[in-house]
Amino acid sequence: METPRIRRKVLMLGANPLVRDDVRVLLRSMGYHCVVAATLEHALELPEREQPDAAILDPHFPDSPPARVVAMFHKRVPDLRNRFIVLVREEGGPELLQVLDAYSLPRVRLDDLLRELWPWLDSLLRGVVLPRQVTRGAPLIFDSFLELSSAGMRSLEPGCRQLRYETDTLVADLSLEKRRDSERITLTGQLLDTAKKKPQLGSVPIVIQGQAGLIGVVKTNEWGEFYSEIEPQPGITLEIRAKENFWVSAGLPDLNDVVHQA
Repeated sequence: METPRIRRKVLMLGANPLVRDDVRVLLRSMGYHCVVAATLEHALELPEREQPDAAILDPHFPDSPPARVVAMFHKRVPDLRNRFIVLVREEGGPELLQVLDAYSLPRVRLDDLLRELWPWLDSLLRGVVLPRQVTRGAPLIFDSFLELSSAGMRSLEPGCRQLRYETDTLVADLSLEKRRDSERITLTGQLLDTAKKKPQLGSVPIVIQGQAGLIGVVKTNEWGEFYSEIEPQPGITLEIRAKENFWVSAGLPDLNDVVHQA
């Protein structure tokens, strides 16, 4: 008795109805079942109910930059992190490319959809078990503001806050300082892998996320150092790609404390 063929289910997310229809027709011709979402909010609700095997994301929405849409989807749908494809246009912009490179996401050019989509989907769904991306939280083990407060001392450098996060092998030393000419915060840091002879982690992408979505993407230099300027807001998290398919998440304290201290 012949075993019935299982129809793979693919989630298609995009604001442009023409792109959604093109992808839906293409997926049906390939033998896939297509689940469509026109908004990011709708798409974030579907994976738990529909349990798609993969997703295709057209990140160009009128009210949000493409890079922010991709970063939000990657963060909120962990089961599809290495099983979704991003449709790109020529005007996608450097920030979108930074996010795609940081997360190692496959991309398909919209103007070559027919030729490029099938090989990527086939490689994702042909039965090969891909390693899941693992994210581990890094505990905060040192905060200069808390140390000074417990000792009853004032900071010798007003507005400067030193932080240290550690996992089994990764160490992240951070410094937060308010710029004198604006309300922005200067974030500098260094990443080290204590298990290596050369501990500096060079060329490591770091995705900076806030409650409202993507803030930016930076990469460490050969010494494991990085730099960024950010607006104070609650809920800022650094997502650090320590190894392939292994990420470390470090949640920053309230940056408004740095502003007040300054």
